[in-house]
Amino acid sequence: MPLADRILAGRGLVGPDAAEFLNPGRHHLLDPAGLLGMDRALDRLERALAEGEHLRLVTDYDADGTTSCLILHAALDRRIATRSGSPGSGTNGGPRVSYHIPDRMTEGYGLSERAVRAAASDGARLIVTADIGVRDHATVSLARSLGVDVVVLDHHLPAGETVPADAVAVVCPPQPGCTYANKALAACGVSTKLATALLANDPRRDTFLPSLWKLAAIGTVADIVDLSTLENRALVALGLAELNRGPHGAGLSALLSVAGAKPGQITAHTLGFMVGPRINAAGRLKDANAIVELLRLRDPVEAMTQARAINELNLERREIQAQMVEQSQAMVARAMEQDGVRKAFIVVGGREDEGWHRGVNGIVAARIRDEFHRPCAVLSVSGELVTGSVRSVPRVHAVKALDAVSDLLVRYGGHPVAAGFSLRAADLDAFTSRLDAFVRAHHDDEALIPVEEYDVEADPRECTMAAVRQLDALGPCGKGNPDPRVVVSGPIQNVKIVKDRFVFGRIGPLPFVWWDGVAPMKSAGPRAALLGRLEIAEDRGLEGVRLVVSDGRDTA
Repeated sequence: MPLADRILAGRGLVGPDAAEFLNPGRHHLLDPAGLLGMDRALDRLERALAEGEHLRLVTDYDADGTTSCLILHAALDRRIATRSGSPGSGTNGGPRVSYHIPDRMTEGYGLSERAVRAAASDGARLIVTADIGVRDHATVSLARSLGVDVVVLDHHLPAGETVPADAVAVVCPPQPGCTYANKALAACGVSTKLATALLANDPRRDTFLPSLWKLAAIGTVADIVDLSTLENRALVALGLAELNRGPHGAGLSALLSVAGAKPGQITAHTLGFMVGPRINAAGRLKDANAIVELLRLRDPVEAMTQARAINELNLERREIQAQMVEQSQAMVARAMEQDGVRKAFIVVGGREDEGWHRGVNGIVAARIRDEFHRPCAVLSVSGELVTGSVRSVPRVHAVKALDAVSDLLVRYGGHPVAAGFSLRAADLDAFTSRLDAFVRAHHDDEALIPVEEYDVEADPRECTMAAVRQLDALGPCGKGNPDPRVVVSGPIQNVKIVKDRFVFGRIGPLPFVWWDGVAPMKSAGPRAALLGRLEIAEDRGLEGVRLVVSDGRDTA
């Protein structure tokens, strides 16, 4: 049986189910009317458009939030343009659209009081949030008291929590009472559903929507939502097709260019590891408004200038990240030497004015978690306040761990594997010791043992160009639908080490590369089993298959 068929079968996809999965398309996009709250959201937006109101978009500062802002702005501009001939201008008493992306450093996550008061002061009568708002009960109520209605578009709602009662409408698939089949939509996906409904009577809707799918694909992949659902797969697949087809506006073209994303070769991996990090870098280090401004530009020269500035921010982010990772590793090593045992919950950090940048905490926490297979909190201390991010392992729920120390926290929230928090610096020692005690009390050692999963064992001779192209049909890959992972066994030969980090060689006839594989490769014998993913790579102008290794063991 071919590799692709064996992998599909292992994931429970055979026959018609496999055919459906392998052919994502428009027919998998569900009716927006199925979302609870969509009718009320549409009614309020239609009234705002009809009465010439000022609408304020307030969205999160990450890739999901900024693409949501762009999707909603584009759809509203389109509606306004078809009414008045000029998009979002607010002239002659017509409707006006503005946006606000919260500042990570001064406002933090969510719908802030500052954002609400600014909207009211600017004359906005309606706020539409995206990727924030569903847990911001107090500020939604504040907006209502100031005469500003709020429509919430979100996808973050832990089980058992309620939505803001003072919102005019809440569109959030996980909310109680919502029967929408796809509970895993990102906020940009929810925004696309609202845009689709807003443009229901537009004769050019079917030619306009593909421009929004590009943004939805970027936000969906970058936010690491579930790509096993047919609708999410369809949104990403349709968006990737448009990104590869082109043409694009000046801003998107410039962003793709500085990211090294080549038309015709853009994949979910490109969005997740090349485009998404550049979008997120703006919000992490400076101002996420820059992304919205860039992607709304029409002048190619100005767009390239701004895209290069954003690329520089990403380079700066990488430098800060590398320094923080190195310091975190040293802290873990010192704690191990001092205590003789590795912490069950790692907490590392330092003063913000000494380089511990809070905008990079989450990425560093993920790196430390992956290296030591422990839940990890990375924190930045500024005066008497500590701000941090948690990244956890599959069997330790990040928010439940923070629940156990909630009496110490000023604010917290998040997901099972990712969360954010703040606390007083005076409580940091208690925070650290109690988190470690929580994991030890509620989880056995197996929860902290790394497990490398794979789909199939493959003979090196099976790993052909044709087989890899068949595997490509399983994409878009990501959370819920990971890249196919294979174990290949055989003799190791032609090993070459580059820059004391990278290992190149062959396992049987199959070339492989093991990034940062020098240390584990030294313990491998003449025969080994290597775990990784297959890819088509170019070498000296020739294409060939190679295995990108993530783990291995000696079988000699």
